[in-house]
Amino acid sequence: MIGIDPKTGKTVTGMAALTCRFERILTTQMTSRIKRRQIGNKAIARLGRMQNPTEAMIVQNLSLEALANPANGLTQFKAKQCQAISSDTGFSVMVKGVWRGNDIELQVRL
Repeated sequence: MIGIDPKTGKTVTGMAALTCRFERILTTQMTSRIKRRQIGNKAIARLGRMQNPTEAMIVQNLSLEALANPANGLTQFKAKQCQAISSDTGFSVMVKGVWRGNDIELQVRL
């Protein structure tokens, strides 16, 4: 996997590329990209609501749906566990899964 780090503009490969793509997918609102309307996460639209356990569960489910969406380009990553924890600015989503046979843990703030 090859990508571009949005902060530095440098080319990244392997785990760094996966991390960049993971962050981009989960922090992009679905339908916000003009030419690629299927890319993104529906959970972004729910961030202005009350932070309670029910909302956290909905954010978890929508985040897992985004990771399983083939349009997002993470078909090699298989999520096993997702947890949305409320924070000062929204939710922090932590996902554990398998990528290329290795167990990994990725985290992003929504």
